[in-house]
Amino acid sequence: MKKINILIANEAKRLGRYYGFWNLFEVFKPELLENQIEVNFYNKLNKKYLEGDYLFLNSRLIPTQDQLVSLDYLKEIKKQNENLYWFDMRDSAGTTQFEVLPFVKKYIKKNYYKNKDIYLNELKGGRFYTDYYIKKYNINDKLEYNAKILDKKFLSKLILGWNLGIGLFFDYTNYSKFDYYKELIKLSFIKKNNFLMKLQNYQNWEDDKSKFDFVCLMNKNFERKSVGFQRKKLSEKISKISKFNKIADIRLNKKKYYESLRNSKVSVGAFGWGEVCYREFEAIACGAAIMFPDMSSIETWPNIYIDNETYLSYDLDFKNFEQKLSHLISDLNLRKKLVNNSQDIMNDVHNYKGKEYFIKKIFEIIS
Repeated sequence: MKKINILIANEAKRLGRYYGFWNLFEVFKPELLENQIEVNFYNKLNKKYLEGDYLFLNSRLIPTQDQLVSLDYLKEIKKQNENLYWFDMRDSAGTTQFEVLPFVKKYIKKNYYKNKDIYLNELKGGRFYTDYYIKKYNINDKLEYNAKILDKKFLSKLILGWNLGIGLFFDYTNYSKFDYYKELIKLSFIKKNNFLMKLQNYQNWEDDKSKFDFVCLMNKNFERKSVGFQRKKLSEKISKISKFNKIADIRLNKKKYYESLRNSKVSVGAFGWGEVCYREFEAIACGAAIMFPDMSSIETWPNIYIDNETYLSYDLDFKNFEQKLSHLISDLNLRKKLVNNSQDIMNDVHNYKGKEYFIKKIFEIIS
C-alpha cells in the first residue's frame, strides 16, 4: 500500500475536504484503496506527513517572498523527502509558480493555457487577459506582477488536475449554518460520507416567463486594476441595458443568491483573479444558462466552457455583447441545451466518468 499525504491546513477543518477542491479523494476513497493507494490529510507539516510515499504540497501553505515561492523552505522539505508534487492553487491559468519546477516531481494546476508557448514569455499582470488590457488601455498596476517564465525542459512536469467545479456545493437553500456544522461533524468524526446536503441540480422552465432576464453579481474591487478591468467594463455595459429585467450590483447571502439564480434565465459573469470561477458552476446547478468571456484558450476539467454547447461566450472587447445577451435571453431552446449539457458534465464528475478521470489522473501524477 502506497501513501499519498496531502497538506491542506485550514481546509481540513472545514467542508473543503469533503465538499470542496479535495472531495474526490473522499468520494473515490474505496477505488483508491483498491488500487493500493491510501490517502491521508494533514493540516500542518510534521514528521508523519513527511513519511509519505508521495507528498502533495498545497501552494497556498508554502511561504513566498517578493511574490515568488521561498525555495529555501522547499529545499528543506526536499531534504527529508524528495517525492514532492506541487499543487498550484492559484486562480488563473497565467499565475504560475514555475520557480518550483526544479524541486518537484510534477506540477499540477487547475487550468492551463492550451498553447504552452504563452508561458515562455512575460505576461503583464500575470494573465493573458490582464496582458491584453494593460497593453491596449495603458493600465498601470501599483505593483508589477513577478513570475518566472517556463523553462521548456520542465514542460513534461506540467499536469492538468481539476478545477473548483468538482465541488459538492453546500445547499444553503434548504439548510442552515447549523446544518453546515452538523454536516462537518458527521463527515469528520462519524466518517459517514453521504454528502446529503449538497446542492442539487435544478431546472424550472414552466415559469420561464416570470423569471428575471439575467443576474450579474460580482466583486469589482481588486487591488490590481488590470484584474478588475473586465468586471468594471461589464458592469458599465449592463448598467446601460434598460430593456431587460435584471438583478445586479447588490450583495446577497448564499441562500438568496441561489434563489436568484434559480429565478433567472441567464447568469452573466467575467474573469476575476482567474478564469474558472465557482459562480458559473453554481449557476448551472441552479438552472441558469451562463454567458462568460471566451474560454477557448483554456484547458481545464470539468470543462463547462464549450461555446454554444454549455455556455455562450463574449470576447475581451465586448463586441456584440448586448446582441448575444439578447439572443440568449430570448432563445429558450438554446438555454435549455446549455443548461442540460452543463448539468450532464457536472453529474459525470462524481459518477463513472469522473472516477475514471480521477484514478487515471492520480496515476499520471505519481508515475
